[in-house]
Amino acid sequence: MRVRTRAWLLLFGCAGGVLWAGGPAQAAGRSGSASPAPGPRSAAAAPGVGSAAVAASHTGPVPAPTPRADLAFHGHAVIDGDRMEVRLTPRDHGPAAVPEASVRVRWSAGSGGAVTLSPGCARTGARTVVCGIGALVAGQAGEEIRLGVRLRVPAPEVTLEVETAWNGGVTDPDRTNDRLRVLVLPTGDEYSF
Repeated sequence: MRVRTRAWLLLFGCAGGVLWAGGPAQAAGRSGSASPAPGPRSAAAAPGVGSAAVAASHTGPVPAPTPRADLAFHGHAVIDGDRMEVRLTPRDHGPAAVPEASVRVRWSAGSGGAVTLSPGCARTGARTVVCGIGALVAGQAGEEIRLGVRLRVPAPEVTLEVETAWNGGVTDPDRTNDRLRVLVLPTGDEYSF
Protein backbone atom coordinates (compact mmCIF):
# COMPACT_ATOMS: atom_id res chain seq x y z
CA MET A 1 0.00 0.00 0.00
CA ARG A 2 1.50 3.36 -1.01
CA VAL A 3 0.66 6.59 0.80
CA ARG A 4 1.55 9.99 -0.74
CA THR A 5 2.20 12.71 1.83
CA ARG A 6 3.65 16.23 1.96
CA ALA A 7 6.00 16.52 4.88
CA TRP A 8 8.99 18.36 6.17
CA LEU A 9 11.13 15.85 7.99
CA LEU A 10 13.90 16.48 10.42
CA LEU A 11 15.91 13.37 11.21
CA PHE A 12 18.69 13.11 13.73
CA GLY A 13 21.22 10.31 14.09
CA CYS A 14 22.95 9.36 17.32
CA ALA A 15 26.52 9.76 16.02
CA GLY A 16 25.79 13.09 14.40
CA GLY A 17 22.92 15.10 12.96
CA VAL A 18 21.36 14.77 9.58
CA LEU A 19 19.14 17.61 8.41
CA TRP A 20 16.74 16.82 5.61
CA ALA A 21 13.98 19.03 4.34
CA GLY A 22 11.78 17.93 1.52
CA GLY A 23 8.51 18.47 -0.24
CA PRO A 24 6.38 15.54 -1.38
CA ALA A 25 7.58 12.31 0.15
CA GLN A 26 6.45 8.83 -0.71
CA ALA A 27 6.32 6.34 2.07
CA ALA A 28 6.03 2.60 1.71
CA GLY A 29 3.62 1.03 4.12
CA ARG A 30 5.91 -1.92 4.83
CA SER A 31 7.18 -0.98 8.29
CA GLY A 32 5.37 2.36 8.73
CA SER A 33 8.59 4.40 8.43
CA ALA A 34 9.36 6.90 5.73
CA SER A 35 12.77 7.11 4.14
CA PRO A 36 13.84 10.44 2.71
CA ALA A 37 14.61 10.62 -0.95
CA PRO A 38 18.24 11.42 -1.67
CA GLY A 39 18.85 14.76 -3.33
CA PRO A 40 20.38 18.22 -3.01
CA ARG A 41 18.28 19.12 0.05
CA SER A 42 20.13 16.67 2.31
CA ALA A 43 22.88 18.05 4.54
CA ALA A 44 24.99 16.16 7.02
CA ALA A 45 26.57 17.66 10.08
CA ALA A 46 29.90 16.68 11.53
CA PRO A 47 29.81 14.47 14.61
CA GLY A 48 29.02 16.48 17.71
CA VAL A 49 27.45 19.38 15.75
CA GLY A 50 23.75 19.90 16.36
CA SER A 51 21.03 20.87 13.91
CA ALA A 52 21.06 24.49 15.12
CA ALA A 53 24.62 24.89 13.85
CA VAL A 54 23.66 23.36 10.50
CA ALA A 55 20.68 25.73 10.18
CA ALA A 56 22.74 28.76 11.26
CA SER A 57 25.40 28.08 8.65
CA HIS A 58 22.81 28.73 5.91
CA THR A 59 21.51 32.10 7.17
CA GLY A 60 24.51 34.19 6.04
CA PRO A 61 26.00 37.20 7.79
CA VAL A 62 23.85 39.26 10.11
CA PRO A 63 23.49 42.85 8.81
CA ALA A 64 24.78 45.67 11.01
CA PRO A 65 22.05 47.63 12.81
CA THR A 66 21.00 50.93 11.25
CA PRO A 67 22.58 53.91 13.07
CA ARG A 68 20.20 56.06 15.15
CA ALA A 69 20.35 59.85 15.10
CA ASP A 70 17.80 62.42 16.24
CA LEU A 71 17.71 65.14 13.59
CA ALA A 72 15.99 68.38 14.61
CA PHE A 73 15.29 71.82 13.13
CA HIS A 74 14.99 75.03 15.12
CA GLY A 75 14.51 78.50 13.78
CA HIS A 76 12.49 81.66 13.34
CA ALA A 77 10.02 83.03 10.79
CA VAL A 78 8.73 86.57 10.41
CA ILE A 79 6.35 88.28 7.96
CA ASP A 80 6.73 91.98 7.40
CA GLY A 81 4.30 93.28 4.75
CA ASP A 82 4.71 91.07 1.69
CA ARG A 83 8.08 89.64 2.75
CA MET A 84 8.62 86.46 4.77
CA GLU A 85 12.04 85.65 6.23
CA VAL A 86 12.88 82.15 7.49
CA ARG A 87 16.02 81.12 9.37
CA LEU A 88 16.51 77.55 10.48
CA THR A 89 19.36 75.54 11.94
CA PRO A 90 19.66 71.74 11.73
CA ARG A 91 20.98 69.83 14.73
CA ASP A 92 21.94 66.21 15.31
CA HIS A 93 21.09 65.15 18.87
CA GLY A 94 22.86 61.81 18.29
CA PRO A 95 23.89 59.26 19.22
CA ALA A 96 25.22 58.65 15.66
CA ALA A 97 26.46 61.17 13.11
CA VAL A 98 24.34 61.91 10.02
CA PRO A 99 26.42 61.43 6.83
CA GLU A 100 24.27 63.81 4.79
CA ALA A 101 20.80 65.28 5.03
CA SER A 102 18.40 67.73 3.45
CA VAL A 103 15.37 69.70 4.60
CA ARG A 104 12.16 70.63 2.76
CA VAL A 105 10.44 73.95 3.48
CA ARG A 106 6.91 74.71 2.22
CA TRP A 107 4.71 77.73 2.74
CA SER A 108 0.97 78.11 2.12
CA ALA A 109 0.85 81.57 0.48
CA GLY A 110 1.80 82.07 -3.17
CA SER A 111 5.09 83.78 -3.80
CA GLY A 112 5.54 86.64 -6.22
CA GLY A 113 8.50 84.91 -7.84
CA ALA A 114 11.34 86.44 -5.83
CA VAL A 115 12.86 83.89 -3.45
CA THR A 116 16.28 84.43 -1.86
CA LEU A 117 18.02 81.16 -0.98
CA SER A 118 21.08 80.09 0.96
CA PRO A 119 23.74 78.17 -1.00
CA GLY A 120 22.74 74.51 -1.38
CA CYS A 121 19.02 75.31 -1.70
CA ALA A 122 16.81 74.90 -4.76
CA ARG A 123 13.17 75.57 -5.53
CA THR A 124 11.27 72.37 -6.25
CA GLY A 125 7.85 73.98 -6.66
CA ALA A 126 6.02 77.30 -6.55
CA ARG A 127 5.97 77.18 -2.73
CA THR A 128 8.62 74.56 -1.92
CA VAL A 129 12.38 74.68 -1.36
CA VAL A 130 14.78 71.82 -0.59
CA CYS A 131 18.12 72.61 1.05
CA GLY A 132 21.07 70.28 1.48
CA ILE A 133 22.54 70.53 4.97
CA GLY A 134 25.46 68.15 4.48
CA ALA A 135 26.94 65.97 7.21
CA LEU A 136 26.07 66.56 10.86
CA VAL A 137 28.23 65.59 13.82
CA ALA A 138 26.37 64.04 16.77
CA GLY A 139 25.64 66.64 19.44
CA GLN A 140 26.34 69.62 17.17
CA ALA A 141 24.40 72.07 15.01
CA GLY A 142 24.86 72.56 11.29
CA GLU A 143 25.01 75.81 9.35
CA GLU A 144 22.05 78.18 9.44
CA ILE A 145 19.80 78.21 6.38
CA ARG A 146 18.13 81.48 5.31
CA LEU A 147 15.17 81.93 2.99
CA GLY A 148 13.53 85.14 1.86
CA VAL A 149 10.15 84.89 0.14
CA ARG A 150 8.34 87.78 -1.52
CA LEU A 151 4.63 86.96 -1.16
CA ARG A 152 2.32 87.64 -4.10
CA VAL A 153 -0.01 89.65 -1.86
CA PRO A 154 0.19 90.34 1.87
CA ALA A 155 -1.36 87.29 3.51
CA PRO A 156 -3.38 87.30 6.77
CA GLU A 157 -1.36 84.21 7.81
CA VAL A 158 1.12 81.74 6.36
CA THR A 159 1.53 78.11 7.37
CA LEU A 160 5.19 77.13 7.23
CA GLU A 161 6.09 73.42 7.04
CA VAL A 162 9.61 72.19 7.76
CA GLU A 163 10.52 68.51 7.45
CA THR A 164 13.44 66.21 6.75
CA ALA A 165 13.66 65.39 3.05
CA TRP A 166 16.61 62.94 3.46
CA ASN A 167 18.36 61.82 6.64
CA GLY A 168 21.32 59.90 5.23
CA GLY A 169 19.74 56.52 5.93
CA VAL A 170 19.81 56.74 9.73
CA THR A 171 16.87 55.82 11.96
CA ASP A 172 15.35 58.85 13.70
CA PRO A 173 13.70 57.85 17.01
CA ASP A 174 11.92 61.21 17.44
CA ARG A 175 10.15 62.62 14.38
CA THR A 176 8.36 65.38 16.34
CA ASN A 177 11.31 67.78 16.09
CA ASP A 178 12.06 67.39 12.38
CA ARG A 179 8.46 67.65 11.08
CA LEU A 180 7.12 71.05 12.06
CA ARG A 181 4.12 73.22 11.17
CA VAL A 182 4.29 76.86 12.19
CA LEU A 183 1.54 79.46 11.81
CA VAL A 184 3.14 82.83 11.00
CA LEU A 185 1.08 86.04 11.25
CA PRO A 186 2.06 89.29 9.48
CA THR A 187 2.77 91.18 12.68
CA GLY A 188 6.50 91.73 12.18
CA ASP A 189 7.18 89.51 15.20
CA GLU A 190 9.50 86.49 15.05
CA TYR A 191 7.79 83.13 15.47
CA SER A 192 10.16 80.55 16.91
CA PHE A 193 10.03 76.85 16.19
